[in-house]
Amino acid sequence: MSTIKITAPEYCPFCGAKVVRQLEGGAHLYCSNKNCKERLLQQLNYFVTKQCMNIDGLSEKTLRKLQDAGLVNFWYDLYTLTFDACVAAGLGNKTALKLIDELAKSRTEVPAENVLMALGIPMIGKVAAQELLAEFGSIKQIVAEANSVQTDRSKMVSHGEGYSIMKVIGDSAGTSLVEYIKENPVEFEKVYEFLQYSSTPKTNVPAGNKLAGMTILATGTLKNFSRDGIKDSVISNGGKYASGVNGKLTFMIVGENAGASKLDKANKLGIKMISEDEYTKLIS
Repeated sequence: MSTIKITAPEYCPFCGAKVVRQLEGGAHLYCSNKNCKERLLQQLNYFVTKQCMNIDGLSEKTLRKLQDAGLVNFWYDLYTLTFDACVAAGLGNKTALKLIDELAKSRTEVPAENVLMALGIPMIGKVAAQELLAEFGSIKQIVAEANSVQTDRSKMVSHGEGYSIMKVIGDSAGTSLVEYIKENPVEFEKVYEFLQYSSTPKTNVPAGNKLAGMTILATGTLKNFSRDGIKDSVISNGGKYASGVNGKLTFMIVGENAGASKLDKANKLGIKMISEDEYTKLIS
């Protein structure tokens, strides 16, 4: 069977800007132009998804219509939309009414963990957002903590009281979050202005404490757990699920087709590795 070598693009096919890796060693390529129309559209598309702000009925096609009409480029533009403007952009009356209603609902009904995820901060997914909110209580407090951290990457320590962000979600994810917050102050001002979210996330009630004090990460494909399922299992048994490989891991669960880079890093750090079956016995 012949193989086809795929060459990574050097330039964005939409605006022509240089393509970069947002995270060192990451698999995903991004347009380096922050004002690229397609990049902005995809950021909007992620913001409205079910796992984020859950704005039902706001498809990519509809977002493109609104963008082409000059109504939206950034997520907070959505909350300035009016019924008349939506209709003028080509949306039907029913679609426009539903959109305005869904946007209003998202302002008050979406929990803080979803809001934090929806901003598209590199390495900040659902688990990291839950861990941060469980520790600091609100997005405002997370931002305050981030702004008290030194900007020198080699000295990322908290100047404030309590735990630093890095201690909660690890050095890589913590650094990513701190830098994002410092570089995007206006975005968080818009969060406070438009979104009356609940300050704390819905957290899982531990089913036991067999993993108390342990920090765990899974890699590869597991037989009996989805990606979210293994996270929920660890948390519900009193453990902490890590955002990435770091020296604080108690052990790493290794499934099929595990990533070589994660395994290499875990080996270098001397992290214990166990199988899914061993994990299942541990919590049973």
